[in-house]
Amino acid sequence: MVDVALIPGDGIGREIMPGVAAAISSITGINFVTFDISSERYIKTGIIIKDDELEELKNYRAILFGAIGDPRVRPGIMEQGVILRLRRELELYMNIRPVRSFDDKIKITILRENTQDFYTDISGIIPGKRSFNVNGTRIEIDGSSCDEVYYTMGMLSYRYLKKFFNKAFSICDSTVTVTDKANAVKMYNLWRSTAMETAIEKNINISFEYADALAYNMILNPKKYRYIIAPNLYGDIISDMGAALVGGLGYAPSANIGDKNALFEPVHGSAPDIAGRDMANPAASIMAGSMLLEYLGYRDESRIINDMVRNLYINGVFNSERTSKIIERFMTITK
Repeated sequence: MVDVALIPGDGIGREIMPGVAAAISSITGINFVTFDISSERYIKTGIIIKDDELEELKNYRAILFGAIGDPRVRPGIMEQGVILRLRRELELYMNIRPVRSFDDKIKITILRENTQDFYTDISGIIPGKRSFNVNGTRIEIDGSSCDEVYYTMGMLSYRYLKKFFNKAFSICDSTVTVTDKANAVKMYNLWRSTAMETAIEKNINISFEYADALAYNMILNPKKYRYIIAPNLYGDIISDMGAALVGGLGYAPSANIGDKNALFEPVHGSAPDIAGRDMANPAASIMAGSMLLEYLGYRDESRIINDMVRNLYINGVFNSERTSKIIERFMTITK
């Protein structure tokens, strides 16, 4: 029996994930071990994630994650303290986000670098009264509260990029587009050179496209793209935009892959505006569960779940039935 960690988290994650896990367990025998890592616990105890919890999670090959975030907690505390920390500590450097329409007319996979770029949390405030030069621009701070300078540093490491592109090119089997903003941000020169170097080694043809142009062209002609490889920030934005092409964030699952561990989650977040109202679309969470099964080698079971989601979508179930009823259907079909 395989043990998988389950983190329902916050909001609609707590509504959806226990049922998804129960259904998956019923057809595979997978044992889900639940971790109470949530905003609710943080509000009550001040604990975001315990060090011993983090060490225990490293022992699981796979984690099924619901969502994190609560309007009662300042934005960024739980997101950075839980999901971004898990990505860093477990070295989940590859983020896979499929953008697929149920008629297969759109079939894009976005491969997003997952631990560096502008998500490294190297940030702060430059306090006091001072002046300095940045790339020829003189910056004056008068020391008043309305004249503080906030900064966030992006960072890319050749060693991690090399590992990322090796993994990305092992996944791609056709048209590959690498995106960035190398024309405006100098650190993406390393991104481009590492991509090109690795593509030559792998004998893979790639093309480059600036992120803003890609976003424009992706809306006009999504069939142009099969694999998009993106740095962390732009990959996050482009994949959400891609979800809008195929029905919305309710149909957007994702996988966070490392060399030893993997975490699977819906893209949509905790959706506090509809949490507790039995109206959340569970499709993305179910599809994330399917990706987990594929990763663990349960390919037939993964296909069964994907076929079930497709049938429910075609029959309009996701738009017409309550969350609890859809989960009941899911559990009945998978038994």
